[in-house]
Amino acid sequence: MMDWHVIYRELTSKHNYIKPNPPATEKQISDVEKSLGCKLPNDLKELLLDMNGDNWLIFSTEQITETNLSARKLDCFMPLDCLLFFGGNGCGDYYGYPITSQDGVRNDNVFMWDHEYDNRIWKANNLEDAIKKYYNDEI
Repeated sequence: MMDWHVIYRELTSKHNYIKPNPPATEKQISDVEKSLGCKLPNDLKELLLDMNGDNWLIFSTEQITETNLSARKLDCFMPLDCLLFFGGNGCGDYYGYPITSQDGVRNDNVFMWDHEYDNRIWKANNLEDAIKKYYNDEI
């Protein structure tokens, strides 16, 4: 089990714009899973139970649902239902896990969807790696 409080305490000491929200509820997480038709990975669930988004990189449960449902309706790109988006860079690009419709998240790798070129680019080995790289300007 990841200690997200320790990770975010370190990050917020360097970046005062990170403002973690109060924790999500089990029901909010369950609602996301029902709305999107797939299970959230354990590390994302743990993070959301510690803080429901960080007002910068990580989306809240509501934003996860809205972003994924909206992205899946876009018809100007290759289908985006193969990624479960959990965050964004503020410029229109999203970060997410690869998913399958039957099984949910396939692995812990994190990809960025580049909205300008419709590229899916590997960025990190897992959620913790992605968060640390993002806030250390490595992705």
